[in-house]
This record gives sequence, structure tokens and C-alpha cells, in this order.
Amino acid sequence: MSKPRNVLKSAGKVFKIAEHLKTEGGKTVTELANDLDIPKSTAQVYLNTLYEHNFVNKDDGQYVIGLRFLEYGVFALHNVPVYPEVRTKLEELAESTGELAGCFVEEDGDAVYIYGVEGERSIRQDLSIGDRTELHCTASGKAILAHLPEERVQEVIAAGLEKRTSKTIADRSELLEELARIRERGYAYSDEESVEGMRAVAAPITPDDRVEGAINLAGPANRFVGERYEQTIPELVTGAANELELRLTYSQSGI
Repeated sequence: MSKPRNVLKSAGKVFKIAEHLKTEGGKTVTELANDLDIPKSTAQVYLNTLYEHNFVNKDDGQYVIGLRFLEYGVFALHNVPVYPEVRTKLEELAESTGELAGCFVEEDGDAVYIYGVEGERSIRQDLSIGDRTELHCTASGKAILAHLPEERVQEVIAAGLEKRTSKTIADRSELLEELARIRERGYAYSDEESVEGMRAVAAPITPDDRVEGAINLAGPANRFVGERYEQTIPELVTGAANELELRLTYSQSGI
């Protein structure tokens, strides 16, 4: 998972500008140059290039992210094997439980959010399609991590275990023990390990013993308690994951 060193710095600047516009919103040339501490003439050249290819647009004197990114995002999303199959199942889970149902996949050591559905009682979270988070601190991330090859697990640990809340597992030995428990029982918990006040249960999607992602149900800690947290929700997410595994196996086998 180490990054290559022989990279094109000018291309990196393009992506830095795009990321800044995504996170900070529309900017004039002057504002962007000041924010990124680059000459105004340089900022203008980069923005002109992005504008030429429809990756940014002009809106009342400001440059904003263009819809061309949407074309690439949709293409990338449909290349994820679980995406076409998971949407209906997450809608069913959200409707039946009233909670937030989501799906994550792994890319380059991160958990990437590819789809989510809010139930009628769910608490809105600051999550958007494509958002990335660490594998070790979410239920879906741990469910995926538990089924990655040992070498990949060690790479994730070596990259650092950030403590997101007071309950985040940031100790190597403790995390390895947790991953062993997840493999044994077939699902993972997040007990306020990523967001204080939130709990989640996730199950890995593992057709033919390869992990393709994980689905989870998340909600406030005061609702994820007792039998509902320890039995009902785990049964729901593992049942849904098993059904998705069958769908993926059959769709890829041509049956």
C-alpha cells in the first residue's frame, strides 16, 4: 500500500485544486491562489485547463466542481462488483429497521462508502458516496479487515491506528484479537469507535472466500442495546450478506 515516489507534481496540483474546490466550495482565481499559496497566474492556468475539459465550471465569477467528475464517478462505482446487487438489499434493511444501512468496500487500505439508505428513524450522518475512513475503527471496516490476507492486515496496522474516539481500538494486539473474534462469529461491532454515541453492526460479503465489501446497520447507542444489538441486528446483516454472496457467485458464474 506504499505510495510510489516517481509522481508528476503538476498532476498532483490539479487534484489538490479539485479537492479544495470540493471541500471548500466555489472560489475565484484570487481566493484559490491565496488559499493554496500559489501565484495567481498559476492558479488561472490550472483552472483554465480544468475548465477546458469540463472538470470545473464558472458560476458567478467563481470556479466550482463540474459535472464531468460525475461521469467518472458513476463509471467507477459500477465497476465495484457488489454495487449493482447491494442497493435493493440496503433499502430493505433500512425500511425494516428504520436505521441507517450502508455498504463499504476496501481500496488502498481505506474503507470507501459506496451506498447508503436512511431509515425513518435513522440519525443523519455526515457521509457521502466516495467518503473514505480507516478500516480499524468502523464495523464495516473491521469486517473487511478481518478477511484480508495477513500481509494486508499488517500493512494497515503499520500505517497507523488513529484513535478517533476514546473507544477506538488503537493497539495492535487488541485489534488482532478483535479481528479473530469477527472471523469466528461472522460479524463485527463498532461500539462508538468511530463516532461517539453511535453503534453499528456489519457483516462481510465474501463470495468464494474473497472479501468484496461489508454491509452495516448503524444507529444511536441507546437504540442498539440488548437483544436487538446482540442478536437481531447481527442476524439481519449476516443474512443479507449471505444473500448477496449467493447473488454475486451466481452472476459471475453465468448460472
